[in-house]
Amino acid sequence: MIQFSTITPNASFAELFELERKEFALHQQIDFLDYKKQRLDFLEKQLSNPNSKALYDFMKTNKPKIGVFAGSFNPFHKGHYNVLQKAERLFDKVIIAFGKNPDKTERSWSVPKTIANRQQAEYNGLVTDYVESLHYDVTVIRGLRNSTDFQYEQNQYRYIQELKPDINIINIFCDKEFEHISSSGIRTLEKFNKHQIYLLD
Repeated sequence: MIQFSTITPNASFAELFELERKEFALHQQIDFLDYKKQRLDFLEKQLSNPNSKALYDFMKTNKPKIGVFAGSFNPFHKGHYNVLQKAERLFDKVIIAFGKNPDKTERSWSVPKTIANRQQAEYNGLVTDYVESLHYDVTVIRGLRNSTDFQYEQNQYRYIQELKPDINIINIFCDKEFEHISSSGIRTLEKFNKHQIYLLD
């Protein structure tokens, strides 16, 4: 059960909107539909407060910008985190979706504490199926390091678009200092105990 902040009766609409933004940011690890239900239940009990009524009406129709950062993330490293931070400047919330890729090594690395306060999900199969399972609008985020990644993602996009024509996808390039980092490279360096500098706490 989420513990929400008390709503001040005489707050301005701007203050109410900022309160709602902070509440949503504070509970990023909770799925949007669960958050929305609990938030509406909380506000419904206080409808005698005009500000609660205003927020209740807002929440019923509010559609925050939600991104899904999907990948095998084996491991989730500093390059991924760089892309995540950029995505969080564009979206109200970003779900980190760990996909099982049959062509890649089984994920064996633990999730860094650095991203523990974000919603995390695991899915098997296609990202399009996972997106449809959410039952709300999202944009898929793909991280890019270089032109080789771009060409690969461009080809993948054509397949994804044919499977789900209405899907939204954006590509975000990591900063130059991270463009050489890859999960496969880290797994190789681990054999020589030289991988730690690329990992998150």
